[in-house]
Amino acid sequence: MIIDPVRLEDRLEESLAHIRSLVRLKPRIALILGSGLGQFAEELTNKRVIPSADIPFYPRSTVPGHAGRLVFGKIASGRSSSPPLLVFQGRVHYYESSDLQEVIYPVLVARKLGASVLLVTNAAGGLQHSFKPGDLMVLRDFLSFSLLPVPAPPASSSPAKKSPLRLSLPSRAPRIPAASMDVLLNEQIQKGARSIGVKLKEGTYCWLQGPSYETAAEIEMLRRLGVDAVGMSTVPEIVTALRLGMRVAGISLISNLATGLNPERLSHEEVTLAAEQAKPTFTKLLKKILLTLK
Repeated sequence: MIIDPVRLEDRLEESLAHIRSLVRLKPRIALILGSGLGQFAEELTNKRVIPSADIPFYPRSTVPGHAGRLVFGKIASGRSSSPPLLVFQGRVHYYESSDLQEVIYPVLVARKLGASVLLVTNAAGGLQHSFKPGDLMVLRDFLSFSLLPVPAPPASSSPAKKSPLRLSLPSRAPRIPAASMDVLLNEQIQKGARSIGVKLKEGTYCWLQGPSYETAAEIEMLRRLGVDAVGMSTVPEIVTALRLGMRVAGISLISNLATGLNPERLSHEEVTLAAEQAKPTFTKLLKKILLTLK
């Protein structure tokens, strides 16, 4: 169900009023944690946790591995600390509600609260024979095979009316920059990874609606189109953030090899297990990234 922009704006204001009544921290960076990756939020210091179920009109996640919490705080190491953070411990997928406005709602909230950078993470199936479960891939680009148009955010979804980043978006076919992922952010991520001995893959992520996994024929088609990893999320969040003038970067955890490359039948349990095994490397990398972003 598509809610008209005025009603959506009203709902956002109610959500934000509740959040602001509990947290004074103004985040500069928002981080969305994918399937099985939510444990990273426990690394924040002086954190303030808000269950999403307590926030008026905030969408509910129903998938295991997505706790449904907003965690405010910072990453600290010695005398160094990150900018103020808003970490979404879990996301809502399109297949859960068939409502893309619920999918992009967290990004609208983050931007309204002042975040200008969005880091998105996910668990994805790898389409390259050189990939193995546990690899981490920086998103160089993305492809949408959902055939769903991402709705435009309300025109006033920037943090303040006087903000130079405020966009007055048309209601039809809003455009996003041709250069999608932030090149400088990707370079910072790669530099940080090298400094701690983490080898990152780099490639194109494809979004499909889900919830079923892809057939071997579909995987072969995507491989021929240049796709490196496939999943059921992330792209609507990226598109929305770009429309709002945010800098965006993404990291995929390769949780499994896709159908046709893996002789075993895929399951959500496999995704969760891969995330658990990759947790030390994933945590180390995200800490390094967030401590170096200013």
